[in-house]
Order: sequence, then C-alpha cells, then structure tokens
Amino acid sequence: MNAEARLSRLRRRLSEEHASAMLVTAITNVRYITGFEGVFDEDSNVACLLTQQTAEIYTDSRYAEAACEAARSTPWSVRVSSESIYVQICDDLAGGELDTLAFESSIPHGRFLFISERLNGRLKSTDQWIEELREVKEPAELERITRAAALTDQAFDAILGTLTPGMTEAEVALELEVFMRRKGSEGVAFPSIVASGPNSSRPHAGAGDRVIREGDVVLMDFGARVGGYCADMTRTVVIGAASEEYRKVYDAVLEANQAGKAAVRGDVTGVEVDAAARDFLKDSGLAEHFGHGLGHGVGLDVHELPTLSPRGRRRVPSGSVVTIEPGVYMEGRFGVRIEDLVVVEDEGCRVISVSPKDLIEIR
Repeated sequence: MNAEARLSRLRRRLSEEHASAMLVTAITNVRYITGFEGVFDEDSNVACLLTQQTAEIYTDSRYAEAACEAARSTPWSVRVSSESIYVQICDDLAGGELDTLAFESSIPHGRFLFISERLNGRLKSTDQWIEELREVKEPAELERITRAAALTDQAFDAILGTLTPGMTEAEVALELEVFMRRKGSEGVAFPSIVASGPNSSRPHAGAGDRVIREGDVVLMDFGARVGGYCADMTRTVVIGAASEEYRKVYDAVLEANQAGKAAVRGDVTGVEVDAAARDFLKDSGLAEHFGHGLGHGVGLDVHELPTLSPRGRRRVPSGSVVTIEPGVYMEGRFGVRIEDLVVVEDEGCRVISVSPKDLIEIR
C-alpha cells in the first residue's frame, strides 16, 4: 500500500484546514494511513501524530517489535511508551510550536478532555478527513475486496448444499464462517446475519437459536475478510415451495436491485442512486416496507463512505466500492434483501458479487 501518497494527501488537508498537526486514533484509520499490516488489532493501544515534517506512531511494548519492523523503509517512526501514550504525545507536543491539533471526532470524551487540558484547548475536531481519503480504492485494495467477495460467493454456494430444516440460524452462520476461514478468510467482515421465518423481517436480526423449518424464508447477510478488506453480500432463499406473496416481493426486490445498479456511476449523488431503487418499490406499492438506505461503502470497514440513502448528498466517486441492497420487510412474517457489492466506474459499475439472484427454493 502506498503510505507516502496517503500521507501527502492528508498533509494537504491539514494545510487547507490550517492545522499544524493531526492525531489519528481510530484503529482502521491508523492502519490506512500507515499502510501497516498484521501489526495492530481492534483493541490496540496506538495513535499516530502527523505534522508537515514528521510522522510518528505511539504504542506500547506489546506492539513495538511488529510496529518497528513494519516501519522500516517508510516515512513512519515508532515511539514506544512505558506509560500512557497520550501523556507522551502531550509532552512531545508541549515542547514544540503547536498552533492547532486536529483530532478525530470519534475519540473518547475522557481522552479528549485530558488532551484539551494539557494543550490549553488548542484543538480542532475533524469529521471524516481520513474516511474521505479512503473512499477511492487503490488497485491493491480493489484486488483484496474482490478476493473477499469471491470467498463470500463460494460460501453461499456451499451453504446451499448444507441448509436443511432442523438447523438453527446460529449453526448456519457457523457453517458460513468455517467455510470462509478454511478458504483463507481472516474471520468474518462482520457478525453474520442468518434470519429465518418471521425473524427475516428484522433487517439486522443476527443469528439466534431459532430452528429453521419447512416453508421458512432464510435471509443471509455475511462477508469474508481478505488482507484486512471486507466483502458484504445478502441472499434470501426459501425452504420448500415459495408462496405467491413471497414471489411477488422477491421479484420486486430483485428489480429494485437492478435499478439501483443501473443508476450507479461516478459523480452521481447517493440520493440519486437510492431514489432509483426506492422509486421502483414505491411504484410496486412496497416502499413503506423499505426503511433503510440502499447501500454504503465497503473497504477496511464494512460500513464506510460513500452513503447511498436519502441523506447521501455527497457525490459517489469512481473507484469507490459500494453495496446495493434494497429490502422489503413484512413485519412479523418475512423479509427479502438482495445485496451486491459493486465497484463504481465513470460510466456505470462492475458487479463483484456473482452469486445467483434468481429465486431459490431449497427442497
């Protein structure tokens, strides 16, 4: 990954925003801006301090060896602290000519108060500076997301041969995870959703102990993770014969999925893409059962910029990766969601979720 180019873009933003330094504390953003791999986990004690001249990583002895190894031949230097890394950061800043320190708005409130008191309030909150840089994917990032999507497709194909009445939702989720791990996934991109019967009308139902029965709708939303990058896909199947109502809803959701993908191209707004699918469901009399946004960006996080929703007013850049996931949820009865992962291009999109979307009845 090209850490120097990422640093250059962030320093440009620092200059534009008239900040002399930036503190990066969100783990995913630390990984992105450093380009380090296999060093930090979700609970790591780490922060990055960036100025126009320096790029420093603060951590403790648990991560020191791996961080120093990763930092070789990069612009980053590693500072290992035996006490709180934030005490060390503030001490280092107090000894310099700090004008304004930009910090991420996601920082815990107590940590913000500590830093603010030590630096006499010379702070500037940033809102998604690095997340905006992450929208457009580098070729190496696209390659990893594509590999994760391929693993996800393979897992869906495998589960179709395993899914039977009598299994619990949790057992299906475990089968998906074990398959993806055995094929090279780094765990899962997010906790898998396997929602059966009436649970499928809850968009984020999770995977519980409900036993899947004949006649149930089974909604599966899951994704592999490869090289730190996520995939995200949803498919909905039925155990046994599909009812006429289910067929009608499924067909409408599938056409909304196609309408959303047809609307995707570089430089449209998230609102416009969302409206293409939402208007189709409105014409089908089902829009009131579609409560969430049409999609979101995917990368190091499974939910990131850009946003495709009625509130997604920013433009969707070419080179971003987004989901297209319309859903219709008939409360207490069943739900249908069909989600594809696509790469946004200047004149359209490239679909990288290739699992079949025809109505599937498992008999």
